Amino acid sequence: MAKERVTVCIPLCDPGDVVEAIGAAMAPFDYNRDVGVGDPDVETWWDYWRIDGRGIEFLVVPGHEDDPRLIRGAKALSGEPRNVPPALCDGGPRALLDLETPRAQAAAEARRAFEAWRDFAKAYPPTRPSSHFWARHFADPENYPQAQVLEDYRTQPAIVALRNNPELRELIGGDPAARLTGELEAYAQEIADTILPSNALLTLDGRWLDVANAERRRYFNDYLIGLPADAYAVRVLYHG
Repeated sequence: MAKERVTVCIPLCDPGDVVEAIGAAMAPFDYNRDVGVGDPDVETWWDYWRIDGRGIEFLVVPGHEDDPRLIRGAKALSGEPRNVPPALCDGGPRALLDLETPRAQAAAEARRAFEAWRDFAKAYPPTRPSSHFWARHFADPENYPQAQVLEDYRTQPAIVALRNNPELRELIGGDPAARLTGELEAYAQEIADTILPSNALLTLDGRWLDVANAERRRYFNDYLIGLPADAYAVRVLYHG
């Protein structure tokens, strides 16, 4: 039993009908639904929900903050009032949602981190990711204990130097040898793809897709960006 968020996509409708349209889209996944003969089984279910994108609200296209078609949930599941800033919303027509700015910002930050680590690390012997040392431990835990894993990882010259550079460490994060490798643009794309997805996506044609890996995150981004301009995408918090 957990509270998660699904991004529900519904066709063009009157703003006053959005809640009803979301309810209709989510109805096949209602835990308390009446299942008829021949109805398909579903793996996902919920027992209550509310429009609430707290923490993953959409950015509004500048200049459209007061558009009446934007959706902002008034209350949280707890019943407490929500005050969503004008620049953000829980959903609305795809054309009013600025999907590219947060992706571009995330990609730019990823590039800065990648290049900073690459330039910093080349002054030191090659740095191994923590997974290299953990693999040795799992292969021979008796002779290569956890304490040795931590010691060997942390005493690599680049990691020692990184600990003494808090500004750089804040930019690039932990275990950079594991994350900041490969192709720069592939990494930037991967990070950009993490910005829009919620836990799940409910498509216009009624498919509920759990967003649990990089492939699904890529699909989520492509699907949302490719929605018809007047179709709604709305963040829904549900208990399931």
